[in-house]
Amino acid sequence: MVLKLVKPDKKYLPSVIDAVAEYRSAPAIFTIHAVDKMIAAADNNFAEYFIDTEKDSLGIDLKPNYVAHTVFWLIDNDKYIGTFDLRHKLTPDLEKIGGHIAYQIRPAEQRKGYAYEGLKLCMKKAQFLGLNEVLLTCKADNIASYGVMHKAIQQTGGKEIEPFIKDNVINRRVWLYCKN
Repeated sequence: MVLKLVKPDKKYLPSVIDAVAEYRSAPAIFTIHAVDKMIAAADNNFAEYFIDTEKDSLGIDLKPNYVAHTVFWLIDNDKYIGTFDLRHKLTPDLEKIGGHIAYQIRPAEQRKGYAYEGLKLCMKKAQFLGLNEVLLTCKADNIASYGVMHKAIQQTGGKEIEPFIKDNVINRRVWLYCKN
């Protein structure tokens, strides 16, 4: 396993196109906006997608209530494994639902430890942005994501805080410490 987090790059498109087919044939209960945007780009033009993700990371032409965020692809050798979306700061809404980091692993690669390994890499990227800790959230019934968050607490330090409840949906919230 040779994992790295990279900004979206056309050299990985063959693997990304394969992953898009997986995402479409096995729709996930829990999805992130960055993957939805990537799937839509497969129908249109990845050139525009690459421009948009770069503008998002620079905070240019953001949608209302959005913050600057950097999309990373988790790559194993040259194979796309998943997407991590690192928000550079929090809004009051993101403190409740969303947090700093969202991630989604392609269906064929789930349950192999990639989410946790990618999260560790993403936390290094967060530290580079000047963040000493990051907030992660997930719906209480997202057992896989909560497992990743709980493991990260044990391995990197952190704490679970009071959940946020909206419309009878419980959202777990965890602060993790970024370390060298």
